[in-house]
Amino acid sequence: QAPDVTKVGNDYYIYYSVSTFGSQNSAIGLARSSTMDPNSFTDLGTTGVQSNPSKPYNAIDGNLVEANGNFYLTFGSFWGGIYQVQLTSGTPTRAQGSSWRLAYDPSDPAMEGPTLFKYMNYYYLFFSKGTCCGYDKNRPATGKEYRIMVCRSTSPTGGFVDKNGKSCLLGGGTVVLQSHNWVYGPGGQGVYDDPKEGPVSEPGKVIPDARY
Repeated sequence: QAPDVTKVGNDYYIYYSVSTFGSQNSAIGLARSSTMDPNSFTDLGTTGVQSNPSKPYNAIDGNLVEANGNFYLTFGSFWGGIYQVQLTSGTPTRAQGSSWRLAYDPSDPAMEGPTLFKYMNYYYLFFSKGTCCGYDKNRPATGKEYRIMVCRSTSPTGGFVDKNGKSCLLGGGTVVLQSHNWVYGPGGQGVYDDPKEGPVSEPGKVIPDARY
């Protein structure tokens, strides 16, 4: 579940999550293909990013970024917020060293699905926040449903703040898209660098301002 594809050299790397809903027993796996055609992927197994109830995070929703010749996998859901770990150089297949936290809200830790995207001098950390599921039976309080947030930093590994300068580690985050009109609980965002339109995300063109 939650696949995320990145081209590295001549190959496509797809990072996927192995988990069940509401469980912290999770892992991020990896498959690789040179074409992305059906049945062309080779499963490389675990990246070494795993979690259980003893960990401060939930190891799902992996997203790869390359910066200054290094590879970083950003991940996380609910338990402890959004985390990051460095992967092996050359071929980003395994975690190296310990992970660290990029974003957290101590008063509302429901955040997940990070996407890290570089534009000009900034790295933009998009993530989904709020209650995502079960809307047919129970809806959260207004404003607490799923919504897309962003923080940014000049470094890919930390120092993320929102539009007002509030740390993303202390509950910061600028709203990019929230419930409106017939749209309820938007999330699960990604960013695409269109050759003509520039970087776009679910709500349309959000960079360079990204609501900043």
